[in-house]
Amino acid sequence: MNLNGPPRARLSHRVVILSIVGFWLFYFTIITLRAAGLGYDHQVEMLAYRAIVTLAGMALTLLFYLVLRGPVSRSLKQAIIVAALFAVPAAIAYSTVNWLVFYRFDEKAMFEKKQKKAATVIIRKGETVPPVAPPPLPSPPGQQAAPPAPPVPPAPPSPTTRQVTIQVGGDEEEYLHEEKTPIMAIADQAANGYFFFVAWAALYLALSYAAAVRGAEREAAELRAAAQSAELRALRYQVNPHFLFNTLNSLSSLVLTDKKEEAERMILNLSTFFRTSLTADPTEDVPLYEEIRLQRLYLDIEAVRFPDRLKVEVEVPDPLRTACVPGLILQPLVENAVKYGVSRARRPVTIRIRAREDSDGLVLSVEDDGDPMTENDRIAGTGVGLRNVRERLAARFGGDSRCRWGALPDGGFSVTLFLPLNRNAC
Repeated sequence: MNLNGPPRARLSHRVVILSIVGFWLFYFTIITLRAAGLGYDHQVEMLAYRAIVTLAGMALTLLFYLVLRGPVSRSLKQAIIVAALFAVPAAIAYSTVNWLVFYRFDEKAMFEKKQKKAATVIIRKGETVPPVAPPPLPSPPGQQAAPPAPPVPPAPPSPTTRQVTIQVGGDEEEYLHEEKTPIMAIADQAANGYFFFVAWAALYLALSYAAAVRGAEREAAELRAAAQSAELRALRYQVNPHFLFNTLNSLSSLVLTDKKEEAERMILNLSTFFRTSLTADPTEDVPLYEEIRLQRLYLDIEAVRFPDRLKVEVEVPDPLRTACVPGLILQPLVENAVKYGVSRARRPVTIRIRAREDSDGLVLSVEDDGDPMTENDRIAGTGVGLRNVRERLAARFGGDSRCRWGALPDGGFSVTLFLPLNRNAC
């Protein structure tokens, strides 16, 4: 794929929104599980704050997408640069929202930590803790209570004793020094947020170019289908000019000889044949019985020209009558049989149309028992009809079809088509 070329198809807004929601829900789940695993306090309150930050992150990512989708439509390189640059303000905005939302919670946690620190015991080695006088004992009944004993004054510390302080819990000033300033906290969180936005941008670019690939594949498939349809139409509409010319001559002869019924029947057959052949969709298959019906119409028209020479035999088993075949696929073969078999002979010639099933699928054959072809006949023939059939089969079935032809040993010509067998699908 050209990395500098734009994708041909945009990613749908639905997919973008789902990716944003999924990304931030994953973040929300991971952070919540981590907090629960570490045993943080105030889990319910933190959950609400975390939900607010997650929604803000989704909104910022949506704005990030609106900035990013323009460059994506132009080039991948430009999109990467824009993503790397605009992820910085997005991360700072996200980190600021995170700090503002959790600021009160942090104050509360700090207060509780100070309260715990207030109960810290400080012991300094070298000091003598003054003894505390025990409370006076109660006097027996009827006697006056004795005055409490005076406290013993503390002994002065020895001048040679080193004073060492052991402090448990830390000093307040030291604790405050350990707390980060707002700018430091925002900057630290922004570094993590930057990689988060960059990761989402990478996902978005990958999805965008995957959609572009799928769009290009669909477009290529549509173009191939259109080209195939145009090719099939062109092949279908190659009506043999000599057929129409000869038919009109035969019709003129019937009119001149006052054979009105034959002329009327020929006109009806010709009209039906051309209406069916020219209006049907060339990309659609037809049942085999419909294809045979059209070929009979054609042969009935030609029978007016060769009433004594043209014989027709059709052998199609009933189970194959509904087999699907390309429309008018037999027409060029039947035309060739009439042109090279019947018209050149001086005796009756039989044209046989057969269908059978074998391991390869459906087998169709058209053959005649006319006179053997001479070298002049082979030179005169252009092979347009056979090439038409072969190209149509290749366009329709690809490598699943074959076309085989050749002269018969006793005279005549045979063409056999091998194509996939599909019943009741047309």
